[in-house]
Amino acid sequence: MHDNIAGESEGRRDGLTSSAYAVLVAGLGCYIGWQTVGISPTLFPAANPASTAVLDVGNNLETAVFLTLLALLGWKAKKGMSLVGCKPLAIAAPLLLFAATTVTYTCGWIYDEPLGTLAGIALEGTKAILFLLWAECLGRVRFRSSLLCVALAYAVTFALCLLVTVLEPLAALTVHALMPLLSGAALFTLLRDRSFLAAPPQAFVPESVKSERLPLRLFVGIGIFGAIISVINVLSESKSSSAELYTLYAGLAVSTVTALVAARRVEKFDFGMLYRLTTPLIVGSVIIVLVLESGHQQYEAFAIGVSWSFFRIFSWTLWCSIASRTHSPSAFVFAVGQATLSVFATLAYLFCDGVLPNIHASFTVMVAAVLLVAILNSIFVMSESDVLRFFRRRTTTPRRRMDDEISPATCVEKAAAEFGLSKREEEIALLVMESKNNAVIQNQLCITESTLRTHLRNIYGKTSVHSRQELIDLLFSYAEEE
Repeated sequence: MHDNIAGESEGRRDGLTSSAYAVLVAGLGCYIGWQTVGISPTLFPAANPASTAVLDVGNNLETAVFLTLLALLGWKAKKGMSLVGCKPLAIAAPLLLFAATTVTYTCGWIYDEPLGTLAGIALEGTKAILFLLWAECLGRVRFRSSLLCVALAYAVTFALCLLVTVLEPLAALTVHALMPLLSGAALFTLLRDRSFLAAPPQAFVPESVKSERLPLRLFVGIGIFGAIISVINVLSESKSSSAELYTLYAGLAVSTVTALVAARRVEKFDFGMLYRLTTPLIVGSVIIVLVLESGHQQYEAFAIGVSWSFFRIFSWTLWCSIASRTHSPSAFVFAVGQATLSVFATLAYLFCDGVLPNIHASFTVMVAAVLLVAILNSIFVMSESDVLRFFRRRTTTPRRRMDDEISPATCVEKAAAEFGLSKREEEIALLVMESKNNAVIQNQLCITESTLRTHLRNIYGKTSVHSRQELIDLLFSYAEEE
């Protein structure tokens, strides 16, 4: 019974009902699916000859439009503008992407009109609008639920990509063009949900513990990792459609397993493990690309798919954590993060196209250089301590004497908001903070010893403490901020 109450309480703190959460996952998955299918070089047949000649120019224009909109809308969000509150923007975003995708395929694949293809690709840069709208939606999800949300969204993404692979070319193009509309429909469903609109964004961490400044080194570290994965993809031989299927299988497997783990251990999951797995996975994919002989592209593709999909889930979850623990709105945090990642990925491709062919070094030396950059990035730019500062919950501080002006109930209320404690768990935490022993707590709340021990285990798990004294110190740490 108490577990149900706790679950309902946490659902309210997340600000989303189960149906709204499912809509969020589906809509975000459709958006990421549209983007993933669009960047794939092998899921569709090649464009017509004249249109193929303008693809590189179109991609550069798309990146320029994308970065410009990220900067503009991110700045607007920083100034206090609510993107999801602007209905014209929410209407325009999916329609623009639908129009851009339709124009691109009509002019470049069905007909051969290079100017139309160029215009369509450039217009696809408006994906920044829908991206930031979904970023704001994620800001209404409690951080410890964001990993599950992002992992499920990527599972939807890879499922959609695999669906596209089994369709005829025209049907695949049609499905791809409809993905933004499906994402927009999900967004509008959320905007009509009163519980979603009533949920204050980023309200699950007390304002007093939030940082004023963004951790720019983490954004740069993510960008460098993204550039490394881009270089690995260029160095790999896995460029065939059959090999790319293994990338999608790997992505679906990674996102599904991550979602299952997050769902079963959402309150006890060690988010630091995400970071500790990222570097080994990237390094492992580099080694596999190095050691495998020609003709084993499917294994290369699978390894790259594992590292890339895990890296993307890690990036989105880290951005969610930064948004929840700083005073910057979610849209601004995601704009900075994605802009940094896009710039580094673009530089990586420019390096591979313009510089790498002129470097007369063996393949082994090049891969070793990539490995070195990855290791140095994880040590000096994006160190574990920097990441855990945002992934770990509040650390305990030595207990001090409580002033009369500071209410223990206020400290417990702040802790409950941050960690998602149920009402019963709040009551028990307050009594523990007041140094009541188990017998007193049982009598006062009319519960059995086993029930009390169950509640205490749940509280310890949610707050990542291991003893009664650690819990008391944690609760007293909120008084230090008054």
